[in-house]
Amino acid sequence: MSVYSMLIVDDEKKVFSALERELAEEGYVLYFASSGEEALAGLADHPCQVIISDIKMPGMDGLTLLQKVRELYPGMIRIVLSGHADIKLILESVNRYGIDRYLTKPWDPDDLKLTIRQGLELFELKQELAALRQKAGRP
Repeated sequence: MSVYSMLIVDDEKKVFSALERELAEEGYVLYFASSGEEALAGLADHPCQVIISDIKMPGMDGLTLLQKVRELYPGMIRIVLSGHADIKLILESVNRYGIDRYLTKPWDPDDLKLTIRQGLELFELKQELAALRQKAGRP
């Protein structure tokens, strides 16, 4: 069984402690960043399989961050966890920015855990596909 790591990005520290508590028994390595800039610096030192980010943050917003993550780490699963349940924003996030999942605050702990597990399954499938393409000599 692999140990998966994830980066949680939010400007509210109470979100960190809540997620740390809820995910404690899942066996993930958790990293935390309170800004988009801090998140990108952290990913350079600690590659992760999943990033969970808020949208509304000072400085670099979450969508800009996730777009940069998509460019730098295309296999990483990108999940938005936001207090904004605007359907237009959700659709734009998924379609324009390639967000894998969108969860709203407050979140349901079971839904969060299921979303992460599904994201990790998707990550593994992307890895397998990339390996098969490489083996077949395809980009």
